[in-house]
This record gives sequence, structure tokens and C-alpha cells, in this order.
Amino acid sequence: MSSWIWNPSNLPLVSGIPVTNAWGKRGIENKRTESPMTSQLAVFIDFENIALWAEREFFDFELTPLMEYLQGRGPAVVKRAYGDWSRFSRYRDELMNHSIDLIQIFSVRAGKNRTDIRMAIDAMEVAMHRPQIDTFVIVSGDSDFGPLVAKLREYGRYTLGIGPRSVTHHLLVKSCDEFVYLETVMGETIITGDHPSVEHDTARALLKKGLQVHGQRGDIPVLATRLKQTMLLMDPAFNEANFGYSQFKAWLEDSRDQIKLFLKDLQLYVAPLDYQAPGYSEMAEGDARLGLVEKAESQRNGLEEQYRQLFGRLRLSSVDLETRRDVLRDVYREVSEHPMQFSTDDLLERLSERYEEQGLLRSKANLREIIQMAYRQQAFDFDAQTPSQFTPVALAKGIESEAEFISWSEEDFIYAAVRAGLEIDIDELTNLMVNDRAQADYVQCLLDDLHARGMITRRGKHWAIAAPSSIPFRDDPALRILLRDLDQVEVPDGMPHSSEMARSLAKKAMLQRSQDFVAATHSSLLACHLQWMAVEKGEPGATLEDLRYYLASYASVVAGKLSQVNRDYSGARPYYLAFFALVQEEDPLWSRMRGLINPMLSYFWVNTGRELELNTSTWNLGGASPAQVAVYISNHHNVELRELWAEITIELARVNPTLLRRIANQIDLSRAEGPENARTAQQLYGILSSVNAG
Repeated sequence: MSSWIWNPSNLPLVSGIPVTNAWGKRGIENKRTESPMTSQLAVFIDFENIALWAEREFFDFELTPLMEYLQGRGPAVVKRAYGDWSRFSRYRDELMNHSIDLIQIFSVRAGKNRTDIRMAIDAMEVAMHRPQIDTFVIVSGDSDFGPLVAKLREYGRYTLGIGPRSVTHHLLVKSCDEFVYLETVMGETIITGDHPSVEHDTARALLKKGLQVHGQRGDIPVLATRLKQTMLLMDPAFNEANFGYSQFKAWLEDSRDQIKLFLKDLQLYVAPLDYQAPGYSEMAEGDARLGLVEKAESQRNGLEEQYRQLFGRLRLSSVDLETRRDVLRDVYREVSEHPMQFSTDDLLERLSERYEEQGLLRSKANLREIIQMAYRQQAFDFDAQTPSQFTPVALAKGIESEAEFISWSEEDFIYAAVRAGLEIDIDELTNLMVNDRAQADYVQCLLDDLHARGMITRRGKHWAIAAPSSIPFRDDPALRILLRDLDQVEVPDGMPHSSEMARSLAKKAMLQRSQDFVAATHSSLLACHLQWMAVEKGEPGATLEDLRYYLASYASVVAGKLSQVNRDYSGARPYYLAFFALVQEEDPLWSRMRGLINPMLSYFWVNTGRELELNTSTWNLGGASPAQVAVYISNHHNVELRELWAEITIELARVNPTLLRRIANQIDLSRAEGPENARTAQQLYGILSSVNAG
């Protein structure tokens, strides 16, 4: 243990945290508490390492969340990405849109570690010649960057590492002053079964050690925020978001078996279980006074901040007003001049090429989000065909002008707020949507039009999503298996029937699934049942978005239990399909569940071999993407396997054609790798066409 922990009296204190020379001239506490905009950043991205991981886990790499996170840390005055851009050309426009310098590293067989060497040289050059840059960000999971990080710290630079949880070596994590998992930066919720329980146990042990440190200083009870700072000093990778918690306070509440919580002056304090704190008010589990802390936090954040967080998560605020309306005008012209000739995916490609020719830096990711606004608000007519991003479109009936198309699309901001259960404040929405509070009448007209179109309805003092019933998907055939399970739920006596209880059970299930699928199934189903009842009753804050999230989580847990524990592969299939029916790309749930989509789809297909009692261990598909699994099975010598795979793939195409189209496109792009890729892509396109025609 380092000396500053055990001999704190020998060291200077800054806001209660000891500072040593190891943290550089300015000190670690200054780094954490000063204004974010006073610390200049140099960002170095091992792009090939990150992009290949992201494509395997999430289909593609979204750069915008990473850059938005770094903007909150300070101005990035050096931004460089390293890779072979002949392989990653599709990312170039988004990288350039964020003013990132692209450093070409050719893929030469003998050139192993060439990216590492070039990044290290560049980082050290910046460190030696630009003393004003005090924070270095290394985006990679490669442990080879450990020596670089150690050397940067010798030069007094603060090092922030960002890398994928599943592939980042612990040596790189320990080398950094602070390490953040890329999944957390991207807003991914950790709910997968491969999340090891040992990590949560390690975090709990870290909590105990942090309290011991403050106990040796005589600093108990300790303010929760200061305790977290100490824990970060001891383990740079600690982050409650890694365990599915949005706040440190929430994680502490679920750790009450080893701590006590106290409240004083609307601030939360922490102490060991055996500690008595005169003058502090101890808080028991479920203590309503915790709401005072949350209320104080909510008041600090305000409704405007809640809107910002929501729109940021849904990428609605990723482009400025002028760009958004310019793109929507171009979409309107294309569709009005060429009705039923282009799909939204075609429009994306056409506009992207046009803007590139015009020298306009507009990333495909941003263009896609703008087009999706119109898609979600039903501004397109699909002429009785199955709606998808690959179906040709015309303008929806009722849209007779460019202005109407833009207003329908921009109603997506208000619709998102209603769907999330937020209070509707026209003034704040106007400020965020059009950056001009004087246009409140326009936003009020959008709200009125949403109501007139039957998209939302008034329930008492609140707005809600309009539907024949309070739960619009209750009659979806793909979800019938989930509704059957919900009908059999018995709520324990004394358990509160509330959305808050549902949220607590969902968190509990998230932790249980890494250790006990059966217990996680029970907790998750209870969460769904309670949230369903809360939505039906119109309980404030009980949203359909959360209900669908809980249902998708439950479907994934049951599918895992049936296939991995019970070996009931055919019985698991309806739960896989229910999951895919809920998680659609055009829906906000897609971003919340993205980390599960690839593994769920891979298991869905691999289980065909297990159902036929084939020896799948010889397939060597560990870590394979769904596209690789599809190519392997569809070209397998076993005829019965190929037929079963085709049968369940048709079922998948019926509930989520967009997902299957994505896989088909991935395989089609790699057809040069062999004739089997071309055959599989052709088969998938054929399945999609037949289902769409049917």
C-alpha cells in the first residue's frame, strides 16, 4: 500500500485528498475539481483496435458519444486516430467531422505493433514540446500502451485510458491515472450474462478499503463524493455505471449490507456498519428522506438538463438547427420528386454522396438520425409494405409542403419527452429545439399537432403516448409468450406495487444474472409485472420505454436460462424472437440494448446445432459475429441443420427485418472472401424478399 494512504499526516491536503508528486505538478485533486475547460487534452485513438471490437459487439463504431464525453473533460487540442483507412473508409467522414487527424498505418504483415510504435512516438513528442497539454487520453485496450502511459506520468501528465471492457488488459487499466470502459462512454447498460460477479465483489471490497482509509484519517462519516474520489485513486477503473447504476448514491444504497448511510444538510455521508455518528441522521433502507437528496439533485439538474440528457441519449441534439432543417428540406425534395423510388437507406447514401461532393462535413450517423426523426413521426408512406429502412417511401398523406414535413419531423423532440414521462415545458423545449425562446408558439403548435394526429393524449395534468390501450403492444403476436408469463405472476405480500419497486427489481436481476439465471428470471419478471400495472394505472414516471426495456431484459434472461441451464433450445426460441421484436433499430430501445444484440443473435443461430444434438464445440465459433455464424451454418454439410436455420431465420425476418438486412449487408460486403459468403448473402436477401412480399 502506498505511503500516502497510511501516513496522511506527512502529505499536503487539497480539499481533503492527499496530493503527491506522482500525480504531477498540479495534483490529482486539481484535475478532478477544476473547471473541465481549463485542462487541455491530447487524444490518441488506436482506431483499428477499437473499431474491430465495436463492429463485433455493436455492428459499427459510433464515434460521437466518445467525442461528446471527451468534450466534457476539456478542449481536445490534439486529436489523432491511427489505422489503415483503406479498411475503415466508411468512418472517415465522421472522423473528419470531429476534426480528427487521420494517421495512415498500412497493414503490412511484418509490421505488427506499428500502430503502437507510431502512437507512442507522437504522444511523447507532444508531451515534450507542448507543456500546456496536461491530460493525455489513450483510447485502446492494448496492454502494449502501458509503458507509454507510465512514461507520460513520469512527465507529470494526467493519463485517462478508455477501452472496451471485454478486451482491455488489466495492466493498461492499472497504468492509468483513470480508466473508463468504452461501453460506459457509449451509454451501454451492463446487463449481459458474461459480466463476471467477481468484478462486483472487487468493487465492494474497494468500498470497504476506501472507508478504512478515511477511518485512519478520522474522517468518518465521509461525504459520498469524497469517498468516490478516494476509490478512484485506489482503482482507476471503478465506475458505478459499469454495474448498471446511473449514480454513485444508487450503488451505495444497494451495498447497505456493509455500510451505513447518513444524511446531513441534504448531503449523503457513508460509514461502516458498526459506526455510530452523533449529529447525523441515519437512513434506513427505503427511507423516504433519500428523496430529499434526489430532489436536491433534480433541482440542480432542472428540467432543461433532463431534456438535454434525453435528447443526447437519443442523438436528437447531435446536429445544429440549421443543418437539421437543411437535411430535412433535401429529404423532402427527394421523396416528393421521386415517390416510392428510394428507401430511407437509399436517401442516406444519396445525401451523403451529395454533401461530400459539396465539401460539407456531415457524417452518416448524423444524417441517419435526422431521417429517423421523420421515420418515427410517420412522415413517410410505405404503401402497405412492411415499414423498414429498406422499403421505398413516399410522403405521408397530410404532408403537402416542405414546412409540414419539417414540423412533423421536429415533433420527435416532444414525442420523445412524452414517451420518457417528462413534464412538458414549452419554454425549455423551445430553447433546446430552436435556440430561440421567442418561438414558443411554434413548439406549442407542434404539441397541438401531435395531439391532433393521435400520437399523444392528455391524461389529467400529464401527456402520454396515445394508443387503443395504455400498452399499445399488448396484442403483438411475437410478445405472446411474455404476456403468458406475466399472467402467472404472483406478487409477494407487502411488496409495493410501483414503478420504483420495478426499477429496484430490474437492478437486482441485472446483478443476479451473472450468478443465478433462475433468481434473475424471477426478479426480472416481477419487475415487468409491476411496471405493467404502473403504466396501466397511469402512475407518474411509469413509462412505456422502461416497460419495454424490462420486457426485453426478461426475454434475454429466460432465453439464457432455457438454453444454457435447461438445454431447452426450442423452448428458448420464442424468447429470442420476443427480444428481437422489441429491440428495433428505429427505436430508442436499440441503443439501450445494443450490447446484447450480437450475442443474442449468435446464440439464436448456434442453438440450431445444439437442438439437433450436433457437436457445436468443434465449430470454433467462439467470439464469432452473427455474420460469421450465418455463413458457417448456412453452408454446413448437414442438410437438416441448414433447413432448421433457414426456418428460424424466416421467423426472425418477420419480427425484425432490419436486423437481418444489416447482417445480409455485412456478409455481402465480404463476398470477396469466398463463394460461401455470396451464397449466404443471396439466401438472406431472398428470405427478406419473400417475407416482405408475403
